[in-house]
Amino acid sequence: MLLVDRKHVMPAAMLALLLFVAILSGCGLRQSQTGSLSSRLLDADGNAVAGAEVYSIFAEREKVFSGLDGGFYLSELPAGLNNIVITHPDFTLEERQVEISADNATVIDFIKLDRANAPYRITDIAVSVTGSSTAVITWNTYRSVVCQLEYGKTTGYGSVYRENRATTEHSVTLSGLSPETLYHFRVWYVDDADVTHYSIDTLFKAGVADRPEKVAAVGLQPFSSLNVVTVEWQAATSGQKPAGYNVYRREKRGEWFKLNDGLLTGTFASFSDKTAVAGTFCQYAVTAVNGFAAESEMVESEMVFIPGVINQSLVISADDSPVKLSSDLIVAAGAHLSVEPGVEFLVSETDAFASGYDESRVEIIVHGRIAVKGSAVAPVVFAPLDGSGRRDHWAGIRILSSYTGVSEISHAQLFGCSGFALEISADRARVNNLSIAYSQHGLLLEGVRETLELDSCSFSEIASVALDVRESRHVIVGNTSFNKVYTAVSASSATADDQIIMRNCDIDCLKAGFKGTYGRIKLKNILIVSPDGTAIHVVKAINNSENYIDHCTLDSLNGIVVDSGKLAIENNIVVNRYKTGIAGITDNSALSPEYSYNDIYGFATVFDGCNAGVGALSVDPDFVGGNPYDYHLKALSPAKKGDQYGVELGRYGASRF
Repeated sequence: MLLVDRKHVMPAAMLALLLFVAILSGCGLRQSQTGSLSSRLLDADGNAVAGAEVYSIFAEREKVFSGLDGGFYLSELPAGLNNIVITHPDFTLEERQVEISADNATVIDFIKLDRANAPYRITDIAVSVTGSSTAVITWNTYRSVVCQLEYGKTTGYGSVYRENRATTEHSVTLSGLSPETLYHFRVWYVDDADVTHYSIDTLFKAGVADRPEKVAAVGLQPFSSLNVVTVEWQAATSGQKPAGYNVYRREKRGEWFKLNDGLLTGTFASFSDKTAVAGTFCQYAVTAVNGFAAESEMVESEMVFIPGVINQSLVISADDSPVKLSSDLIVAAGAHLSVEPGVEFLVSETDAFASGYDESRVEIIVHGRIAVKGSAVAPVVFAPLDGSGRRDHWAGIRILSSYTGVSEISHAQLFGCSGFALEISADRARVNNLSIAYSQHGLLLEGVRETLELDSCSFSEIASVALDVRESRHVIVGNTSFNKVYTAVSASSATADDQIIMRNCDIDCLKAGFKGTYGRIKLKNILIVSPDGTAIHVVKAINNSENYIDHCTLDSLNGIVVDSGKLAIENNIVVNRYKTGIAGITDNSALSPEYSYNDIYGFATVFDGCNAGVGALSVDPDFVGGNPYDYHLKALSPAKKGDQYGVELGRYGASRF
């Protein structure tokens, strides 16, 4: 019987715990016994060796191939000495021992291989993708051989190109490729000993699909229905016939939105957009589409105004230009239309929906606010879209209110308007650098209650009145030219406090330079040439103070006619340079005033109903002349020191008023 000393017997629980710890120490808690190896393979010249097979004889299942840069990486190698094997058909087998540290990365900078089969090597493989369906592949061999090139969308290849002659520098053009598709290829040949030599598998991607020829032109048909825009285009005259077309629309520099659900195929050459929003500016574009769904470059239409009322604030920039107007453009109260420098509006000769004040012509009607703000180098231009550009092509711009903001017109050019090119009946407005040409009438100001300074404007070839000022509180016309107009300025008011001022202006007119009834009239430093008309005709100056005609040069059939009112007429040159004038100054007021410091020459009657005052002259002012005629005075002109201050008379003298 075995006797046991109970004092030295370990309790069962403690024994089990020690056994569990021992198991963990020998298994789950043991340190990793593997490591990794990385390096690069180079030839004797330092060139990367790609496609070499690398493995450890102790872990042959972990075989890898060196990449295009010669690099390779082996993981899960057993710790300790490993025999690393490197094989490549063009190099001598390389085997070397490498110490692999447990749970660590072993790095060898590079391993050089010795060439074994140099005569059989395939080198310098290069791919040049030349299009969506073509690619050029080149390579070299050490000696002249005939190669074959296998290619396809997988490593199974499937297509073969066979060379028909031996060479050392090889080039193959592959065609019929699928656009934007990844291809595999390899080159191989059979040597004299019936041994096949392969290059490594190489990848390339075909180019994006060739874009078809863009359409020749894109236009918009005249409106025939509200909110329907018909886009038309002409197919390209060269290149392959496209599979179809896509039509796009965008609103004011927004994103392009494709309108057609499916490809427009067959004989389509137009498309009707029935989703356009009234009162907006839109632009359209068309692309041709080929069989690979590749689209041509967009061809854009002009910007077009969709008939309707503008109820929101909009900005038109030069990027939106040109803008087509085929119907009335109406800016609602509270809305603001801003036009930036360089915008060109192309206006149709007919109003598609026969609306507005002029039912037959397009017009812009402003109940809110408009700001046409061009620049000297990039004016805003309103030009004919179609037709011959008649004098009555369109109906111009009407600014009717200033309750929701002051409208501004600056550096704008208006052409071919019936009626007035610009009408302002708002209480307030700002106008400068306005050009109106070849129109029935020019600018109408009616009921403008705040000072309006019309500066640096031009009016040319106006069939009737270039500037018509009616019942407006205070209008200043400065640095403005009137060329080949019938009547330059017509002014009318029944209020003594209303005032019109003209200064530093040049007028070439048929009928009258200035004609009107006004509260107060101030004309200074103005040149008026009217060989068959009257330079200045004051029908009535209501207020008998602060009315004057000063330092003007007038060359006309009749110089100045005053029917009613008291004016200071001084320091002027009033002439008919052909000496065929009727009367220099005529006063029908029955006041028999005297007019001083004027040189009046070339008229049958110098003063009619009035008299010569102090400093009056009646001599040839001796202008510079020339072609065109220059009304500056020669140095020895008798008018050089003829004004009341002993200095120059006329347009180019200095007015003190």
